[in-house]
Amino acid sequence: MKSVSNTQIPLSFRANRPKALQWLGRTVLSIFGWKVKGNISDEYSGKKLVVTVAPHTSNWDGIFGVAAVAGLDARITFIGKHTVFRYGLGKFLKYMGGIPVDRSKPGGIIQDAINQIKDIEGSLIAMSPEGTRSKVKEWKTGFLRIASEINAHIVPASLDFSKKEIVLGKAFIPSGNKIKDILDLKKYYSVFVPKHPENY
Repeated sequence: MKSVSNTQIPLSFRANRPKALQWLGRTVLSIFGWKVKGNISDEYSGKKLVVTVAPHTSNWDGIFGVAAVAGLDARITFIGKHTVFRYGLGKFLKYMGGIPVDRSKPGGIIQDAINQIKDIEGSLIAMSPEGTRSKVKEWKTGFLRIASEINAHIVPASLDFSKKEIVLGKAFIPSGNKIKDILDLKKYYSVFVPKHPENY
């Protein structure tokens, strides 16, 4: 069984990156014993989806996440701290769909994301509800605002270090009640084991 395959996502979400990069993503996951489980249904082909990624407690989350994106050949937009985009790594992250943002201006982050994807047919935007690797009391609600503004369903993507799996869950339809939606998603994510459980 392959660690990850581009057949796990609809054609409309594929980036058509070089085969060598897709191979590299699969290889990185395989070397560390990781795999991507689940898929995004073809019924969402051509639509917009928000992908929530959690638990987020270490830099390894990003490494395995980017490897999964490469292996899936997913055309995805993700937000990252602007300091991570410095030097050569920044060019690669932007190529993979990264948007550098200054988190000292939270309102601007969400609006920038909305502006960049609202006119794109069939787009994915990945966000961490926690907003940081450190332990937080409350999740950020920006991903719900984005889903509402672009009329998108949410696909929960989880990192489980106990099983070495990245799991693409079934699409979640926001109810419009932010408190309820966050509680429901937290319950879903509670079964997955992060790299540093003390920070989750």
